[in-house]
Amino acid sequence: MSGTGSERASGDDGDTDRDTEAEDGPRWGAFSYPNYRLYWVSMVARVFGLQFRFIGQAWLVFVELDRSPLWLGIVGLASALPTILLSVPAGIIADRFDTRRVLVFSQSLTALLTFGMATLIVTGLVNIWLVIGWAIIVGALAALANPAQAAILPRLIEMRAMASAVAFTSSVWNTMRIIGPAGAGVLIAVIGTGQAFFVTAGGFTISAVLLATLTLTPLERDSEADDGGMFEGVRYIFTNRLFLATIGLSFFTSVFGSSYQTLLPVFAEDILDVGSTGFGMLEAAAGIGGFLGTLAIIKVGAGRHAGTIMLGAAALFGLFVASFAGSRTMALSLALLFAGGFTSSMYLNIGMTTLQLLVPNELRGRVMGVWSMTWFLATVGGLPAGLATEVIGAPWTVALGSLSVTAFAVLLFVLSGELRRLPPAVPQPATAAQRG
Repeated sequence: MSGTGSERASGDDGDTDRDTEAEDGPRWGAFSYPNYRLYWVSMVARVFGLQFRFIGQAWLVFVELDRSPLWLGIVGLASALPTILLSVPAGIIADRFDTRRVLVFSQSLTALLTFGMATLIVTGLVNIWLVIGWAIIVGALAALANPAQAAILPRLIEMRAMASAVAFTSSVWNTMRIIGPAGAGVLIAVIGTGQAFFVTAGGFTISAVLLATLTLTPLERDSEADDGGMFEGVRYIFTNRLFLATIGLSFFTSVFGSSYQTLLPVFAEDILDVGSTGFGMLEAAAGIGGFLGTLAIIKVGAGRHAGTIMLGAAALFGLFVASFAGSRTMALSLALLFAGGFTSSMYLNIGMTTLQLLVPNELRGRVMGVWSMTWFLATVGGLPAGLATEVIGAPWTVALGSLSVTAFAVLLFVLSGELRRLPPAVPQPATAAQRG
């Protein structure tokens, strides 16, 4: 970014910050920028609410509505499909419109709809079809928000602070995976599921209010690329082997390796017999691992061997989750989910940083829309996982899926030299003219 961009991101403290910064970036990374600090707090509120929603939705379907694991997959699919189908169109919205306004709109409406669902649960009027309908709508709103969440980052910081911005943003998710599930599990056990949805609504409301206070200046864009259509980002990915390999790995691990998250209530209730509180503890163990993985990636994510670390972490993630599937003790299960969270956090942070550093500004929303779409393929994988669970059981379903991730990561290591030789860092994103 230019010096003007630095002053815009840093605010009144820009001159002082630049005088004390080393060549490798601001002393406190992304937290050196006031706009990013405000954005980060808004993320804390949003993700805290989301964790209550994830736990509450799964428990509502599987326990309170007494539905089979197949219905866990169906509800997850109802939420994921609109997110997946609309992520690419939402990407061009993020490229063409004010990302702050897009985020405020989507999160405000999500808060309103979630408050309505909480009211239905508390009053006993909820049923499986209302849950599915609600999941479809909030999934569509998530599709609108996700590319904007990624596209707004360069408007908050300098690009040299991007690695820390990605890591700090990821730390919100991992920290809330520790606090949110444990709190939600206790709340469900003591008070009821509806309260989890009220917390979700409150988190989205706070986030929307904070985001509304941001004042951002649009990034400079290449007008020729801006004239590209909705699928210009997809075309760019398929003509760039590094991007194709990075997003392909995310796609594969989401579909085959993350379905264990959908089936976690089955492990908590039927296999480990630890109830809703234990369910929250299992989620929290993965969150603690993810948080520590984020701290580790701040040190190695921009290093010379980032690509090899990324592929190795994906391979280890598959092995750890497969081992969790075979565990029958709570202590071992917690340890293995911790290890899985640690390795998955490393992989996701390296992949996200790579895309943010290398993608052209004018295509950022569309490319990041495709990237964010892969996050939700885990819930799509939940439907076949639910079907497979009915036939071969949850442990075998999770083990086979996660081991396929390990195999795919090894295959990429052999075939994708671009990913093995991942560049450690670049000072700014490429332009349309540079990519030729």
